[in-house]
Amino acid sequence: MTMQQRTEPSPAAVLIAVAVLALVLTVAFGPLGFVLGLALFALMFVGTKNRSAEPIAPALTRSRLRRLSTAGRVSIIGESQHQDAITEVVRHAMTHAPGQDDTSVPAVAVLVPEAGNRSSVRVDLLRGDGSAVTAGYLRGEQAGEYEPLLRELAERGEVGSCPARIVGGGQRYGVHLHLGSPRLLLLDHDALGTAPTLPAEQQVAVVGEHAHQYVLHRVVDGRTPAHVIAELRDIRIARGSHVGEHTLEVLLEGESIGQLTHAMGLRYCDMAQQWRARTGRALCEAVITNEGTRGLQANLLLPK
Repeated sequence: MTMQQRTEPSPAAVLIAVAVLALVLTVAFGPLGFVLGLALFALMFVGTKNRSAEPIAPALTRSRLRRLSTAGRVSIIGESQHQDAITEVVRHAMTHAPGQDDTSVPAVAVLVPEAGNRSSVRVDLLRGDGSAVTAGYLRGEQAGEYEPLLRELAERGEVGSCPARIVGGGQRYGVHLHLGSPRLLLLDHDALGTAPTLPAEQQVAVVGEHAHQYVLHRVVDGRTPAHVIAELRDIRIARGSHVGEHTLEVLLEGESIGQLTHAMGLRYCDMAQQWRARTGRALCEAVITNEGTRGLQANLLLPK
């Protein structure tokens, strides 16, 4: 990232110039000149202090955004020092989404490992014009876990990105990230790509995986847990007490790995249809785990 900056004289240079001017006025006009010089000095000092309180110019996002796993929730620290910047993001979001409640505002975060400072990861929030402002930092132990992947991405000209939410409203905002555990990020950040997926807020079990173990094994290729993208497709239930009723089939790489229960199908069918109409496909994140004798199991990450 690079910084947008204005070329301005430093406060010290301004004060020196004013002092020289005051000396010249004193020599030229005597006591009256000295008084004028002091007045100029006071005015410039106040102006310099006011300028020092201006917000730092936002950083332009030059790197390609690489979406990270959203299978988790991470709180950040240091928001109290960046309330003006966070407020700016909130105002922009509310301007472009009339009726938006400022107590819970969605945003997009980028995670930036700071140069020369190992285990320090800055959290910036994107603005509508593609620039970013700092909102805080990952906690020390978390930064140490995420930092290797983020530096790997930086070497490739990429920056890790994930959904964020600004909460609180009023005089004090906090920020949390929808961010998966580092082991999921390191395994599958390439496989996730950039396709839009349903918000990942809770795990929903898939049923019937026992009949599709060969597909699951091919997809994970020995790596578990694996974080992947699944597709949801409308089907009718073929057996049981709800035969003929609608639910959602779960596909990986175009092949079925099971389906949602009747109850979950009722909950998510309309949502999947609306998402498909907006984006072309009803995609969501999924985590595949190895459950020993039960084989590979899949859990979808879907909205609450």
